[in-house]
Amino acid sequence: MTEPQNRTGAPDDSAAGEVSTRLNGLLRSIDEAPLWSQETADTAPGWLDLAHEAAYADDQPRARRAVQSGLKAPGSERPEHRLALYRTLATVLAASGENPEDAIRARAAVLREVGQPHQAELEVQLGAMLLREPESFDASVLAGVVEQERDVDPRDTVLVDALVALSVARVEEQRAEEAVDLLREALRALDARVAAHAVVSSGQRISVTMFLAHVLLMHQDGDAAAATATELLESGCNRAVRAAMWMVRAVVAQQSGSWDDAAEYALRSCELYARLGVRPGAASAAGLLATVSQTAGQNHQAVLAWRLAMQQAEQGEISESIALGLALGHQLLEVEDFREAEEVLTGLVRRAEIMDDSIALGRALVDLGHALRHQDRAQETLEHWDRAADLFTELDFLEEAARVQLATGALLSREQRQDEAVVRLTRAVEIARRLERSEAGVLPQALHALGHVLSERGDTDGVRLLDEAIELAKSASADWHHADYTDTRARALWALHDGPAAVSTALTAADLYAASNDRTAAQQAELFAAHVLLEQSKAYEAASLFRLLADDGSTAASVRMAAWLGLAQALELTEDEPGAAEAKQRAEEIAAELTDDDAENPDPTDGAGDSDAPQP
Repeated sequence: MTEPQNRTGAPDDSAAGEVSTRLNGLLRSIDEAPLWSQETADTAPGWLDLAHEAAYADDQPRARRAVQSGLKAPGSERPEHRLALYRTLATVLAASGENPEDAIRARAAVLREVGQPHQAELEVQLGAMLLREPESFDASVLAGVVEQERDVDPRDTVLVDALVALSVARVEEQRAEEAVDLLREALRALDARVAAHAVVSSGQRISVTMFLAHVLLMHQDGDAAAATATELLESGCNRAVRAAMWMVRAVVAQQSGSWDDAAEYALRSCELYARLGVRPGAASAAGLLATVSQTAGQNHQAVLAWRLAMQQAEQGEISESIALGLALGHQLLEVEDFREAEEVLTGLVRRAEIMDDSIALGRALVDLGHALRHQDRAQETLEHWDRAADLFTELDFLEEAARVQLATGALLSREQRQDEAVVRLTRAVEIARRLERSEAGVLPQALHALGHVLSERGDTDGVRLLDEAIELAKSASADWHHADYTDTRARALWALHDGPAAVSTALTAADLYAASNDRTAAQQAELFAAHVLLEQSKAYEAASLFRLLADDGSTAASVRMAAWLGLAQALELTEDEPGAAEAKQRAEEIAAELTDDDAENPDPTDGAGDSDAPQP
C-alpha cells in the first residue's frame, strides 16, 4: 500500500471510506483469538520475535514458552541469539514478579564463552537493575557505572545497557532531554562495540532505537521522532515494534495537522496490535484514530474507532474502558444516533455503579440525559441529571455540578415548569459563586438563565441578575455573550412592561452583535425592537425600523419576511392601505422562495434564556 500523500490537513473522502471499511473488518473480528496464538517459528530469531510480541501482549507464559523453543531451534547455537533470548527470559521473569537470576547467569555464561567476562560480571552484579524501572538508588548506581564504563574496552562493557537503564530513570524524572542524549550515546557505544567485533544481543539496536523514538516524542521533537520511527519501520523489525512505530508516526502526523496520514498510521498500528492481542496498544491506537477522525469532521468514522477502542479495552480489562465508552457515547450524540447512544451510556452507568466510579457515573448520567432529551423523554432526563448533580456536588466537582443544574433548569423552563426551573437555576448560581475566578465561566451563564426566567415571571430581580451577567461578560471580553445577555435583558424589560427601555436595550444589543460579527443576531434584535415599538402603538417609528430591515439586501430572508409583515401591520395602523398591501405581497414572495428549513417566521418576541445550557 502506498503511503497517503495528502499533507494539507484536509480529510480525503476516499481515504476515509477505506479507513471505515478496515475498521468494520476489525470490529467483526473482535471476538476472534489473537492470530499469533497459533503461530510458530522455524528459527531462534523467529521465536525471539514471537517472545517479544507475546510479552507486549502481556502473555508472559507464552513469551516464556517461545524463549524455551528458541533456545532449541536452529540458530540458537549463535551467541547473539542466545544472549537475546536469555535477556528476554530475564525480563519476562522480572515482569512476572519472579526471580530472573538463573536467566541472568545463563546469559553471563554465554558472555564468558565469547570472551566478554567483564560484561558478564557486571551484568550479574547489577542483576534486575538493568531490567526494571530504576528507583532513585538504582539511578545513582547506574550513573556511576556509566562513568566507569565509558573508559573501558568497548568490546567488553556493560555501557550500552547501563545507558539505556539510566535513560529510563531520567524519563521517570521528566528529564527527557537528558534521556535522549543518553540513548544517542548508547547507539554510538553499540556501533563501537560492533566495530570492535564484540558479540551483542540480536535486536539490541532495534530496542534502543524504539525507545529513542518514544523519548523524542516526549521531548516534543516530532520530526526526529518520525525519522527514527521510519528508520525502524524500514529495518525489518518485528510486528510489535512496527505497531509502536506506526503509532509514533500517527501522533506526529496528528500534531502537524496531516489528518489523512495520522488516520492511516493509527489504523496500521491498531491492526497490528489487534492481530497480536496487544489490547492496550490497540485501544490507544483506535482512540487516536477516533480523535483524528473527529477533528477532521469524519464523525461516523470516529464512532467506529471509539467503538473499537472501547471493545479492545474491555477485552484487555483495561481501566480506561469506561472513559473510552464515554467518548463513544458522546460521539454518538454528535452524530445524533440517540438510541445507540442511550444503549451504550446505559451500559456504562451500570458498569460505573458496579465499579463504584462516581466520576464516570456522573458523566455517563449527563450524556445519557442528553440522549433521552433528544428522544423527548424529559422526565427521565431530569432524573438522571438530578442524580448527576448530586454526585458532582458530593465529589466537590463544583463546575460540573453547576453546569448540570443549569441544564436541568433550562429543560424545566422549556417544559413550562417554571417554579422547578427557578429552584435548579438558583442552585446553579449558588454553586457557581463558590468557584475560583478562573473556573467561574459558568456563573454568568447561570445568572443569564435565571435572570431570564425570573423576568418572564414578572420578578424584577431578573434584570439585576442579567446586569451582573453582562458585567461579567464585559470583564471577560466575551463580546458575543455580552451582546446575547444584553439582548435577553431587552426581552426581560419588555416582559416587565418597560417598553422604552426594552427598545433602547435591544438596539444596543444589535450594535454589540454587529461588533462581534453576528449580523443575523443583530437583525433579530432590531426586529424585536421594531415589534416592541409597534406594540406600544408607535407605528411610524416601528415602520421606519421595519423598512430598514426589509430593504437591506444583507438581511436574512426569514428576517426580511418578518420585517415586511411587521411593516404591513405598522402601515395599517397609519392607514396606509396600499403600502400595507404591497408589504404583504413582498412578504409572500419571500415566503415562496424560502426552503423548508427557513420557512418559519421568526418570533421576534421569543426570549433567550437557554442558549448557555450545556450541550453534549
